[in-house]
Amino acid sequence: MNDDASPWWMKLSASMAAIDPAFAGEIDRLAEEQVDLMERALRLQAGDRLLDLGCGAGRHSCLLHERGYALTGLDLAPAVLDLARTAWTRRHAQQEGPRWVLGDMRAPPVSGPFEAIIAMDAAFGVFEDEADHLSVLVAAAERLVQGGRLLLEIPNAYYWACHESTRHFPPGTLAADAHIVRNYRFDAESGRLKDQILIFRGGPEPEALPVQSLRAWAPTEIRSLVQAAGFQDVRILGMDGWRVPAQPQPLDAARSAFTWVLARLP
Repeated sequence: MNDDASPWWMKLSASMAAIDPAFAGEIDRLAEEQVDLMERALRLQAGDRLLDLGCGAGRHSCLLHERGYALTGLDLAPAVLDLARTAWTRRHAQQEGPRWVLGDMRAPPVSGPFEAIIAMDAAFGVFEDEADHLSVLVAAAERLVQGGRLLLEIPNAYYWACHESTRHFPPGTLAADAHIVRNYRFDAESGRLKDQILIFRGGPEPEALPVQSLRAWAPTEIRSLVQAAGFQDVRILGMDGWRVPAQPQPLDAARSAFTWVLARLP
């Protein structure tokens, strides 16, 4: 796939990785807190097989594998999967790590079965066509065991409709030697959260990365979509603002920046 034909999310992930590998998603405190909550929300058992859709640089896959689960991380960007392999090797050079698979989440080249499938950190919601999102969910259902669980992290449409924001990340946070500015705005007509990332390195003009455009469903919309793929017992959970709560909690539409969608396969 040439650069011109690549979808925006592949261009964005490659650009982020080129600026600083940590910018593409490092194993940090937030990832640890997310995995803590995953274990509780999904009721994981030792040895459970998990598929991480759009695993990126492996921040969740590595942590989950360390905790005794059998991880398969899937991503469409080869450069980002290389970062995931490096992240594991840096932490556990002599231990076998997650299985890293290059592929499209709409038709994952893995058969499973898995006890749980996750899609975190804006991995779900990148497609323009709603049929593509349904394809992801149908593919997930086909690869889960009976009673298997699904977890999606998506932007909370209600929050972003009222909280357009600009966030500044100084050097050493998202990138070692650059100021990062992220401008978030919600497009009500398309129901998408737009994230424009600007990189300031001291020159006259910032570098503008491809705009991240994520579908932000209302709870009734995402529940219907997940059920259409054959899932049931759909639960809509919320965050504590931008922070991860210690225990699963109901969605506070006005305060939660992101929504966790939990569902079970009959």
